[in-house]
Amino acid sequence: MQFTTILLATMASTAFSTPIGAPVAEPALEARASQLIDLWQDNGFLGLKFTGSSDVGKCENLPNGFSNNVSSGKAKPGFRCTIWVDKNCLGTGFSFNASPGASSLPSWIDNKASSWKCVKA
Repeated sequence: MQFTTILLATMASTAFSTPIGAPVAEPALEARASQLIDLWQDNGFLGLKFTGSSDVGKCENLPNGFSNNVSSGKAKPGFRCTIWVDKNCLGTGFSFNASPGASSLPSWIDNKASSWKCVKA
């Protein structure tokens, strides 16, 4: 009788135990665009402001309203940004940091920028 009880208890514990499955993969974290640059339509960081978000090192074209309509800019802290005369970060570029930024752009790029890209400073 005791042998039967022990045998049944062993079989029951084996039958009801939770099997060890394969490890469950954790969902991958999505890379999120960071705010990297502030551009203003007027000198002295005045007028309408565009805050550009992107992945570090990725070229972005300026949106309508700011393409060929930027007169000052600052990179976000820890970054150095370049704006280009042509779309897709082509042509001549002008770079600036967070501080002091560029309170007025040189005449050759003032109201002529079409794209931007920022990298770690």
